[in-house]
Amino acid sequence: MRQRDRRGIPVVPSNKVPLASGKTKVLLMRVGEQRQGVVGLFQPGLSGERSPGLSVRFMGINRSAIASYLVSLYCSLAVLTPDALAVLDDVEVGKFHEYAHTYR
Repeated sequence: MRQRDRRGIPVVPSNKVPLASGKTKVLLMRVGEQRQGVVGLFQPGLSGERSPGLSVRFMGINRSAIASYLVSLYCSLAVLTPDALAVLDDVEVGKFHEYAHTYR
């Protein structure tokens, strides 16, 4: 699954949000603690921790001398206020307006 970027906004395809007749739903999130949005929570002190919430464990080497690792990400989300999330229904994905890139 490849992440796409449209005018600076990440678009992550998912089979959890259906696409039918050229229409779909869009989940909107305001992120950040200062903006009273959605924040990520990571479990500290994991065995094999490489960064917050990311654990890497060596699983072994097979007969072809290929090493195997188990990579796990442990994280949760906290919604700080109810209006930090919204859903747009019946969004037409085949039609859009192309804006001139005059801002930076």
